[in-house]
Amino acid sequence: MSSKPPMEIESARYDEFLDLWEQGAFDQQRLGQAFYNHFRLHRLTDQAVLQGLYEIDGEKAGAVIFRVFRIG
Repeated sequence: MSSKPPMEIESARYDEFLDLWEQGAFDQQRLGQAFYNHFRLHRLTDQAVLQGLYEIDGEKAGAVIFRVFRIG
């Protein structure tokens, strides 16, 4: 288990993302893929911590998001 503190995303930015997701703004994308692209996670040096987020959808993507990020 990693001892690194979770990365933080402002709750307003996360809510904005969820609103866009609900509106269908990420047509043809999985939840993890949309989240990864929206927050430009390709810029992170440590991609290992994301553990395949780009490839997953639904509840699995949500679980990874909440494990890796603190929404606050």
